[in-house]
Amino acid sequence: MKPYQKLKALLGVLALFVILSLVMVRAMQATVTTAEAGPDQPYREIDSNAESPTISFIDSPSATCYRPVAGTNACYIEWDYLYVAANSGQYIISMTVAIDNQIRAYHAGFFQSYMYIPVSMTAPGYKVACGPPSSVTGLGSTYAYTIRARETGGLSATNFGSVTCPGDIINLFLPLIQR
Repeated sequence: MKPYQKLKALLGVLALFVILSLVMVRAMQATVTTAEAGPDQPYREIDSNAESPTISFIDSPSATCYRPVAGTNACYIEWDYLYVAANSGQYIISMTVAIDNQIRAYHAGFFQSYMYIPVSMTAPGYKVACGPPSSVTGLGSTYAYTIRARETGGLSATNFGSVTCPGDIINLFLPLIQR
């Protein structure tokens, strides 16, 4: 190779390196800006098509609360299944289940376009206190739940709801001790 051709090849490689470096710097700046907002801080979600949903949907049918043993004040909240699907070209990062603003489950995804959590994965359910029976309905405590899912594009979806547990009375029997 002639020295002129070597110089031309070297300049081409150098220009390619500079262009790739600029692309990496821009990508890192966008990542830092998104990370600074944090999960608890408000942030703006950007969607290229305002009419399309951010995540296809979260399906969480039949939230139920049941009491397996009477007199224990122990009830369990469960769903038949939890399902979330991401937009085309995106992957599910995580899905969380919160009951009365306390996270009770965190499910992480790894390069999957949907997440399906059957009832058998969370059996017997999420334990809560049944609460005393109401004088009108006989039902116990009502719990609010929030199911959130995030995808790789930084977008999220949320389902809200509530479930009422059966009322339960705890009977304590103290031993009779005579002196």
